Amino acid sequence: MRICAALACLLAVSAILASAASAASAASARLATGIGDENPQAFTNPSFTALGVKRTRLITAYDGALSASTAPDAWMNAARLAHEEIVVAFNPGAGTRCPARPCQPVSASQYTRAFVAFHKRYPFVHIFQPWNEVNSLTQPTALHPEAVVTYYAIVKRYCPSCTVLGADLEDLAKGPGVPAQIDMVNYARTLLRDFGKAHVRTPQVWGLHNYVDVNYFHSSGTKAALSVLPGQLWLTETGGIAEFTLSSGKVRLKYDLARQARATNWLMQLALSNKRITRVYLYDFFYAGTNRFDSSLLGPGLTPRKAYYALAAHWKKYFA
Repeated sequence: MRICAALACLLAVSAILASAASAASAASARLATGIGDENPQAFTNPSFTALGVKRTRLITAYDGALSASTAPDAWMNAARLAHEEIVVAFNPGAGTRCPARPCQPVSASQYTRAFVAFHKRYPFVHIFQPWNEVNSLTQPTALHPEAVVTYYAIVKRYCPSCTVLGADLEDLAKGPGVPAQIDMVNYARTLLRDFGKAHVRTPQVWGLHNYVDVNYFHSSGTKAALSVLPGQLWLTETGGIAEFTLSSGKVRLKYDLARQARATNWLMQLALSNKRITRVYLYDFFYAGTNRFDSSLLGPGLTPRKAYYALAAHWKKYFA
């Protein structure tokens, strides 16, 4: 009887451990996590490799591949050597001055020429965001959501097997300085109508930059995005902010590494709160040398910050 009781106990413990392992595995499979940074040295940094990062995101000029001098070859080569899965988000080319002039969306022919060149140069990239932060006034798409549909259709046409996100939205809400048409919910609704008008199948994967929710410790913007957008939601650019100063000089978030770490913890809780959120890409890794917008996981001297250790704890628990 004692042997049987011990065996039963052992089996029960084994079942509990198996269940816990299964739950951890499910969480890992459900929420893929990556890091975005434009510095190719990130992939060989010991703090980066210690996390076991296998997904990364690059923001680059839409027309960069048209010239060898502007193509992101060094970054691409470093990411491939590190066996990273790459997401590319396109930004305006040189010369755009949004919200000042010039600030016009590029034509379909311009975009097609640039994307075909990019896809030919980097055929190993299979995930695209046709335009970065489409509803931001710093982008020519802010007042032209129809252009986003055009760019999406072009990428799907020339890379039909690729994963193409319907849009990469910034969590902007109506208020002082935020025109109603670029409010994230309003913009998303207009965008969905424009997909219908263009007879383009509605995308089922979308990107959101939810810095506001993460750094002010609420969830309203993320919930609003989930309520209006169909399918999967990827948090394509997000993270705890150490310091943020507006271009006007007004300090929005004072330098505070402890708050940045708390925000990183909140980000992971928020990301795990809804099964439709399937990916998270934190931005960024290396300290960029400016405090105007500082969300870096490593500080000056490549020293890991508290936010790095907060992320590492979550990574080991849920995402490794």
